[in-house]
Amino acid sequence: MLIKPLLAASCSLALLVLGGCAQFDDWADKNFKRDDTAANAGVHPPVNKLFITPDAPAYVAGFRNVYIAPANLANMQVIQPEGAPADSEWWVTEQEDTLLQRAIALEYTLALTHQSDFNIVTDRAQAQLVINTAVVAVHPYVTRASVARDAKDARTGGLLTVSVAVLDAASSAVLVRAVDTRPSDDIWAFNQVTSDDPALNQVFAGLGAEIRQGILQLQGRNK
Repeated sequence: MLIKPLLAASCSLALLVLGGCAQFDDWADKNFKRDDTAANAGVHPPVNKLFITPDAPAYVAGFRNVYIAPANLANMQVIQPEGAPADSEWWVTEQEDTLLQRAIALEYTLALTHQSDFNIVTDRAQAQLVINTAVVAVHPYVTRASVARDAKDARTGGLLTVSVAVLDAASSAVLVRAVDTRPSDDIWAFNQVTSDDPALNQVFAGLGAEIRQGILQLQGRNK
């Protein structure tokens, strides 16, 4: 006896839902308009890719001695093109680690000592600021097999994601942080480091300049 009333109720509910959908479509088509002008007028202002702590102690403005800590390359991931197998050849060897450390330290030193803004110290005990760097990921555009097969026309570029933190040497508080992904015309140089390589140095030179600007902004000295 209850079957028909339940069935009727179900049909009524279905009609109500369908009717609601039709009404929604009608409303969406005719009445809904997005105000793109307002959306683009600074409602959500662009975020600076540098994090600069807003509550740094005043004495940080006088810091000049910087220690460049050895970069962390041990946890680097290789983001292969979709569907490509893992490639153990990207693992950094001891020799490559040494050369990469030298390239990073060189480019940071050149950037930070520009216009004598900072002094680079080799003893952490003398430092007021410490720079920690971690190479997070390498993103080659194509697989190694593709490069080997199409050596003449292969796209050897890619992206390198690096995380950098500038610390107060005394308290280890993070004062400036950047996580940046930068392009390289020859990302494969990162995997085949045998000597100084302009493709790699250019990436770390850009990061060095970014760090310098971040510290200067922190100290109120940016020009």
